[in-house]
Amino acid sequence: MMKNPSNHEYDLTHVAEQYCRERPLRPSTQQTYIALSLRFVKDTSIRRVDHITKEALLDWRELIAERASKTTYNNYHRHLRALLNFSVEIELIDQNPILKVRQFCRVNVRKKGCTMEDLQAFCDFLDQDSREASPLILSMVLTLFYTGMRRSQLCGLDWRDIDFQENTVTLRKQHSKNGREWSIPLHDDLRERLLEMKKDVMRRFPAFSESDQVFMIQRYSHRYRGERLTPEQFGQIMRRTSDRSGIRVSAHRIRHLVATTLANKDTEDFHETGTIPYTLNSIKDFLGHEDISTTIGYIESQVSSQRKIIKGLKMPKKRGKGKGK
Repeated sequence: MMKNPSNHEYDLTHVAEQYCRERPLRPSTQQTYIALSLRFVKDTSIRRVDHITKEALLDWRELIAERASKTTYNNYHRHLRALLNFSVEIELIDQNPILKVRQFCRVNVRKKGCTMEDLQAFCDFLDQDSREASPLILSMVLTLFYTGMRRSQLCGLDWRDIDFQENTVTLRKQHSKNGREWSIPLHDDLRERLLEMKKDVMRRFPAFSESDQVFMIQRYSHRYRGERLTPEQFGQIMRRTSDRSGIRVSAHRIRHLVATTLANKDTEDFHETGTIPYTLNSIKDFLGHEDISTTIGYIESQVSSQRKIIKGLKMPKKRGKGKGK
């Protein structure tokens, strides 16, 4: 039997807020659901979940496809489906109408990334730049490269997370995409840079604490507000620096470069036999992938291995005249 909730409880944004309260979601994920609910209401003028129909959802799909990519719509679809499933769960509606509306077929395109040469040129630009925050930004970029971490993990990194004795970095669960915590090794080159950076911070800022954010850019530039660097601010930093340098680099592109570089080392056996090298399991753990198939997805098919494969393609020989009689 359906409940008899108030009109306010039927509001899609209210549903999104309630969903976020009841689910253990990261703040950024919560913002995504709230923004999605506001976007849908603005686009369709439909506010109540019990007024959302299949036809309205089909019209919305066409609208999104006209102004954005199919991937964007598929992301919207996934989040709205979760909210409407929740609406069924709390008995606001009997069934989820979006289950009758298909996502767009996925189009496999080459993942966006940057080359090692691009990253080196980007780092050279920062190394020669005279702006006060440039050394800190360079340290951020090098940290992303030597750890493969995401930008949310970079912004969530505190000095207490770096163990200079054991040479490890702890990636805490509240900043991880999959909600788990793990430790990764601290690269020797990165260790020396971060250690010098820590000594400099302790010298310049007497109120230093181990719980301080490692990359608190507010200490170096009054341009940024707040007490901590946020993922959104970091994205702005990378976009502005990319515009100034003429080289497109982002946290996601660096992570992709790291994953591709590591996954394509020592994978000859995988290309020839399909056997997963033991190193791929280590790379999987290093990058925090839950499934080995995600790591395998970064292995680029090599032309040399393709050349070996096509040797098995042979046209059948022509039958000679008179044969078979």
